[in-house]
Order: sequence, then C-alpha cells, then structure tokens
Amino acid sequence: MPALKVSIVTNAKEDTARYTDGIFPAGCEVLLQTEQELYEQIGDIDILIPGHISVGKDLIERAAKLKLIHCGTGYNNVDLDAASQRGAYVAVTPNVAAQSVAELVFASILTLAKKIHTFDATMKSGGWKSTDFIDVPELKGKTMGIIGYGNIGKAAARIARGFQMKLLAHDPNIKVDESDVKQVGLDQLLRDSDFITLHVLLNADTKHMMSEKQLGMMKPKAILVNASRGPVVDETALIAALKQRKIGGACLDVFEKEPLAKDSELRKLDNILLTPHIAYCANEALAGRYQFFADNCKLVANGSAPKMAVNADKVKR
Repeated sequence: MPALKVSIVTNAKEDTARYTDGIFPAGCEVLLQTEQELYEQIGDIDILIPGHISVGKDLIERAAKLKLIHCGTGYNNVDLDAASQRGAYVAVTPNVAAQSVAELVFASILTLAKKIHTFDATMKSGGWKSTDFIDVPELKGKTMGIIGYGNIGKAAARIARGFQMKLLAHDPNIKVDESDVKQVGLDQLLRDSDFITLHVLLNADTKHMMSEKQLGMMKPKAILVNASRGPVVDETALIAALKQRKIGGACLDVFEKEPLAKDSELRKLDNILLTPHIAYCANEALAGRYQFFADNCKLVANGSAPKMAVNADKVKR
C-alpha cells in the first residue's frame, strides 16, 4: 500500500486523536492540522478531511497530490468541479450521525417547548415558580413535520413515534413508504405542523427555503428546528418572525455564517435555543464517522474509488 498523507483539519487535536489513533490503515500518515497548517502543507496532502472549512478552487489547485476530499453529511463547502478536474474524489459520510442529530433535535424541542432552560435559570438564581400555569404543550398528538426524509429524517420520525406524534414528511426526491408518515407538499407541511425539523442538503433549491413567506405559513405556536445547514433558513426573516411572535420559537444548531457573530440578534431573543453546530458530535457518531473515513482511505490507497463519492463519474485521473 503506498504511503498517503491524510490531513484532518481540527482545532481540537487532542480530542480528535482519541477517535483516530490506530484506525487508519498502515501506510497512512495522519496529520491533525489547523486550517493555517493545512494551507502551508497542502501540496503534500493526499487525502483531506476538511471539517467545516471552505475548500475552494484556489486551495484545490495547489493540492498537486490530492486524491480524496472526505466530508461529513454535506459537501457544500467544497468546489466539486475543481475537485473533479484535479482528479480528487469528494465523498460524504452516510448515516453515522443520524441518531445523534435526531436526538439533539428532540432535546432542543423539549428544552424550548417545555421552557426547561428558563426554569433552570430561575432555580439557579434562587427563584421558584409563581404559578402552575406555565403554558407548555405535550408532544403526544402534535404533528411533526420533517423536511428531508433521508437517514436523519427517518431517525427523527422514529423518535417522534415514541412521543405518539403525527408525522408529515416533505421530500421531492424520496418516496415515503411508511404507513404512518403522510407525504405532503411543503406548503401543507408548514401549515399543519406543530414542530418542523429541517434535514436537507444545502444547494440552490434549498438555500433560504425557509424565508418570510414560508415562516408566515407556520402556526403561531409552531417551533422550527434547523440542524442541517445554516443558509437553509433566512436568518433575517427568522429574526423578524421571532421578534413579532409570528411563530412559537426556533432551535438552531447551524447558522448562515459560522461561528455565529457575538453581536448576532439571534443571541438576544428569548424564544430561540442556540447550539454551536454540535448535533453530529455524539461519541458513537464521531467514532463511526472516523471509521468510515479510515475505510475509504484504504480503498483509495489500493487504487479503488471510495464509497459514497458524489463525483465518481466526473473525476479525471
């Protein structure tokens, strides 16, 4: 097996090492690099695991040895055409984080809808409830609308069943064949759902798919959850809807620009729950993620195409 240099871009080298030590095939030299270190050494890198950094044409053209760019669920941060021209596969990682993401969706919904964060802050500041009328819903019997019914959407549906929720799904690319999931158009899902969770890839069709018009279709107490990609939601429109109490609330794990600006209006709202792009970060999900990376590195080292390569038919080698 030829020697390959594998760059994993991370600012948490010690933690990353816990998941990567010993799992990559012999002959792979695994480098845990900051973004700046990658830029300085890109000419020597065979396989790039970029995390959330942008992998544009300029960087790819400097990567003379590049054979594979390995992403997580999405690849919107990679110039796919430039990678194909360079002869580098772009691969994604299927399913390993589906349960982790779906669990965070419901943890966020419960925290916001049940006002757990508010009551926790009250207790820790020495307070107590002033009334039993706290105006929170049960999930049982409510409608969960799932936009994007791939692996993560299906994982969210499985959890929703445990709460005895009704299920709607919208996905123009997938035929839903589960008897308890009603496949509907986007407008109907927005109108009829009490909770809406987004699980779509970011592309020209999904950018700002949740904007002023779509937010205006939602129920006044409905909660929107985005754990897919930030630009799927028009943050300016969302901030306006939340300030005007046009919807019940929102839970965001991803943002149009990351990291989220310290002075973002989102940080100032009381009807939103924010987490810093960590939905995929459960221990089991991370272990599965790096194992999939390692298995694909072995395939590439042996001259084979990696699994889940989105540009396998376009790579010029």
